[in-house]
Amino acid sequence: MRTERVDPRDSAAFGEWHDALLAGTTAGREYAVCWQREEMRLAMVDETPYFEREIWAVRDGDGEIAGVVALFLPLKDNTSLVTVDLCVVPERRREGAGTALARVVEERVVHHGRKIVQGMVHSPLDGVAAGEGFALANGLTLGLVDLHRVLELPLDQAYLEELAAEVAEHHRDYRLVSWQNRCPDELVDAYAALEGTFLSEAPLGELELEEEVYDAARIRFREKQSREQGRRSWVTVAIAPDGALVGQTELFMPGHDPLNAYQSGTLVASAHRGHRLGLALKVRNHLELQRDRTGHRIMHTWNAEQNTAMNAVNERLGYRPVERSGEWQRRI
Repeated sequence: MRTERVDPRDSAAFGEWHDALLAGTTAGREYAVCWQREEMRLAMVDETPYFEREIWAVRDGDGEIAGVVALFLPLKDNTSLVTVDLCVVPERRREGAGTALARVVEERVVHHGRKIVQGMVHSPLDGVAAGEGFALANGLTLGLVDLHRVLELPLDQAYLEELAAEVAEHHRDYRLVSWQNRCPDELVDAYAALEGTFLSEAPLGELELEEEVYDAARIRFREKQSREQGRRSWVTVAIAPDGALVGQTELFMPGHDPLNAYQSGTLVASAHRGHRLGLALKVRNHLELQRDRTGHRIMHTWNAEQNTAMNAVNERLGYRPVERSGEWQRRI
């Protein structure tokens, strides 16, 4: 096996790398999702002060790619961390490709002076994935278990309106504001500040993570990148009686994937919980979405098993669990 770094600006090389990533990511998983080629290529080549990224491949003696890995290194926060996405082409498993890529990861972590490696393993709800044994063999431990849930769109309009009416009395002193694609200028600073608290508000289990550093410039960069990738986003926020922005939810649809959509983060500041804002935000956002898009999609979301409040909200909306997504880590 021979390992090599791949240049994402080389369209042919990147296309071959992405084909292997797609094959390894989706094998044996009914609801597997993977960034489409063009949106991922743009994420890899876009100049950004927030992340450093590397992609690597391992080839067999005939020059065929047997496995691939992507490394993401935060630059503004969590500067001890490397997040890894590693997979092996299904028909090439148990030939040493994964072990070769694991060595690359360890070498690059040391090269960059990082200490923590984190990656995800997807497993059946009632079974164990081979990736769990691979993670254990390479010194990782399970830090958090997320449930991957899916929701068939569109939702029944009358049911959404019924849910909105049900929770309205609980948050009547709060104002819900929605937008598409670009945060209004007058809210962007407050929105960035709330985004930066996400990791301190969400259940993290044993994962070693710090709060992320967000400001208006980072929000604008994220919006620009999404626009270039062809994504459309819908955001709804909650504004408290004193004018503070205290809750948010976001969902987005990729432009290169006609089937899947994604529920991104939903957050209500701890001091403002108990007003049914989590359900209210998601319901309003779905209503906004369905004013624009009514075609069939599968919405995906991931939430920690112990996040009982958000899991209850998802169940009310009709999400159903399809697999476990374990977040594993190793301190080097």
